[in-house]
Amino acid sequence: MSDKSYDITSCNTFEQIKKMQEFKDWKEFINRILIDSGQFKNPTSDITNATEIETFKSTDKNSLTEIRVGYFTEENKLIYLHIFNPTVPGYNKYVYGEYFYQYHFSEPPDYGDPALEFNERNRNGIISILEKGLIGKEIQFVKNNKILKSKLFIAESDSNFSYSYDFTKRGFWNKIFGQKIDKMDGIEKREIELNKIFSGIKNVLQQSI
Repeated sequence: MSDKSYDITSCNTFEQIKKMQEFKDWKEFINRILIDSGQFKNPTSDITNATEIETFKSTDKNSLTEIRVGYFTEENKLIYLHIFNPTVPGYNKYVYGEYFYQYHFSEPPDYGDPALEFNERNRNGIISILEKGLIGKEIQFVKNNKILKSKLFIAESDSNFSYSYDFTKRGFWNKIFGQKIDKMDGIEKREIELNKIFSGIKNVLQQSI
C-alpha cells in the first residue's frame, strides 16, 4: 500500500453527507465533482474486461493533465483514480497499476478485496484526494531534451525517500554496473513540483453538492 495520508473528515456536516447520499453511484459522483468544477471536460469512456474507464481532460488548453478513473460498474465499485501528465513520466510509472483496496481509507488503512465500495467513508477519502491535489516532486535527468531518469519524492513520512526510474534502453546489468546517469556529461537536471501538475479541485463540496 502506498505511503499516502488522507483527511477523510472533509465532508463533516449532516447536510453535506445527506446530499452525498443522493448520488446513485461512483460514476455520477465523480463526474459531478470534476465537470462541475469547471476544471475538466466531459469524459471519454472505454470498457476493458469488467472495468469501465473514463478519461477527463483539463479545460485549460495549456494543461496536459488528465484524470483517469476505473469503475467496476456492475458492482458500483471504484478501482482506481489516476492523475496523468506526460511531463512527469516517473510519477506516471509510479501510479500505473496502483489501485484501491476495500479498506484503503480505514483507520488504520488495510487491504482487503480490490476496489472501493460506494459509502460515506470512501466518498470522503476521494474528496480529500481531489481537494488536496498532488504532493511531492519529480527530479528529472535530461540529455538532448530526452528524460533518461526520474527520481520521485512523494513519501510524506520521509521527504528524503525516493523512487527511481530509468528510461534508457540499457540492459539490466548495464543499469546496475554502468555509468550513473546523473554523472554523465551533458546531463541537465529538472525539478517539477507535482502540485503544478494537479493542484486540486477547489471548493469541491460547494461545487458538487
